[in-house]
Amino acid sequence: MADFRGLGFDPTPGSPDAVAEAARRYTATAARLGDTPSPGAIPEWAGRSAQALADRAKRAAAGLAATREGLRAAAGVLEDWAGTLLANRRRAEDLDRRAAAARRAVTVARDDVEQAETEAQVAPLTQPDLAAARARLAARQDDLEHVLAEARDLERAHRAEATRVAERLRALGDGAPLPEAPGFSAVATHLAAFSAVGRELGATVAKTPVVPVTPPPGAVGAFAAALGGR
Repeated sequence: MADFRGLGFDPTPGSPDAVAEAARRYTATAARLGDTPSPGAIPEWAGRSAQALADRAKRAAAGLAATREGLRAAAGVLEDWAGTLLANRRRAEDLDRRAAAARRAVTVARDDVEQAETEAQVAPLTQPDLAAARARLAARQDDLEHVLAEARDLERAHRAEATRVAERLRALGDGAPLPEAPGFSAVATHLAAFSAVGRELGATVAKTPVVPVTPPPGAVGAFAAALGGR
């Protein structure tokens, strides 16, 4: 992780690799849910209990399908955000290098001014040199301020895009939680460490489809294992 000592702040917080990994986990989880067998047809002679069980199984299958599509959609959003993070990070690193060079130039120009001031005290005819040194210092300071202004613009654009991504994630599903399963909170907590978008990921994962269902234990286990890295 870059220190951004030239800029003095990180204008593009976030980890492209970590977000890309989250997208891969979402995609893998969706694939595992796709492997869940569909409920088979019940015999014609079966009674009400068998029919009720079959109906519930169909609702569960529909719920898993909706969850799978939601995860795929979330993965797409995260893949886009990972690309944006990477581009913004490279831009920030370039600005940091420019800022570091500008700070060095300011230091040199300030030393020149101090030297020129000392010379002017003993040799008044060197006043023009002092004025030129001060002009150079002002120019180098302007250069640094210009780079810092670009970095602040990048920071505002980065935060605005992070907000848009979070809103896209928040919009997936209807917002109701799925049945409790291990791993969800751990993923959200981990992701929150490297991106403002991370705060929305836990909620995005835990979206229930339109018809409330209880997925079969095997599917929930696969879902949790893929997300929690178990």
